Amino acid sequence: MKLRTMLMLANGISIAIILVFLIISYVRMVLSPEVILTLTVITVGAGSLSMLAHFFFTSQILKSVNQMTEETSRIADGNFDVTIREKGPQEIQELAQHFNSMSEKLNRMFSELKRSEEYKTELIANVSHDLRTPVSSIRSFAEALQDGVVTDEKTQRLYLETIERETERLSHLIEELLTLSQLESGTSVYDPEWVHPDVILVETLQQFDRRIQERDIELSVHIDDKLGVIPMMPDQIKRVLTNLIQNAIVFSPDHSTITISLKKRETEAVFFIKDQGSGIPEAEVDRIFDRFYRVEKSRNTKFGGSGLGLAISRQLIELHGGKLGVESSVGEGSEFWFMLPLEIKEE
Repeated sequence: MKLRTMLMLANGISIAIILVFLIISYVRMVLSPEVILTLTVITVGAGSLSMLAHFFFTSQILKSVNQMTEETSRIADGNFDVTIREKGPQEIQELAQHFNSMSEKLNRMFSELKRSEEYKTELIANVSHDLRTPVSSIRSFAEALQDGVVTDEKTQRLYLETIERETERLSHLIEELLTLSQLESGTSVYDPEWVHPDVILVETLQQFDRRIQERDIELSVHIDDKLGVIPMMPDQIKRVLTNLIQNAIVFSPDHSTITISLKKRETEAVFFIKDQGSGIPEAEVDRIFDRFYRVEKSRNTKFGGSGLGLAISRQLIELHGGKLGVESSVGEGSEFWFMLPLEIKEE
């Protein structure tokens, strides 16, 4: 039985009972037949008006209930982007509010799940590609050596060097995947030391001396004199700086300038690495910190490594309680920055 039928039937029964008792009362009061008839007509009219009023008010409730039923069916079919009107009695409005809140949360969770599945598919494809390339190279060179295709010692040595290089590349990729997995799972330990950031910067820059000279790139370094020791994990911050400076060198044209600045703010130290490269398209800026994402779509290792460097760097900075970001315009270069708190973050 439908809800409206039940409500109307309950109302009709209650009116009928009232009518029977009123008629009995009229008769027992020894009224004239004309008066009893008049009072009975009035009572029946009042009951009819009550039925109409009951029908009208329940219509609003039933309309909301029916809409909820329809939207619930849509949710059951996998469509979570549903909203119902918040009209009717206060209880119905509150129910509609809770329903819309539930629908919004479900829609957000479903969208995140969908993005996660798409991301997982893309991740598997990228991992497969980056693992398959060095493995194929190692296999082909190893087969050539094993089958005796190469006989002269010089070529054999070159093949072995290639195998060693590809093995190191494969090992580095696996290490980065494990590092990122630990960082994202929250199992990495935050164990800072009080260190002078300028010392860390100088030690990091030393490894790039030859590459900077070969490319004739000018390095401009500015360090705030007020910046003292700050809490950090030196090796991890070196890793971040190495990744950002390496990217700046790779994407900078020859004879250009890379500017590195360390500034002190009220509660944080800020590192800036600015290059004069081609810049990053606006549509790409929000994705460059995603795992395996590369602005250069050919996945040519000339323009970077595995595509995990920025993702790992972001996780390392967030582990310190800081932030990592970038400002870039096409044709005007890019400026990466990250902030580290001047005090040890609370766990």
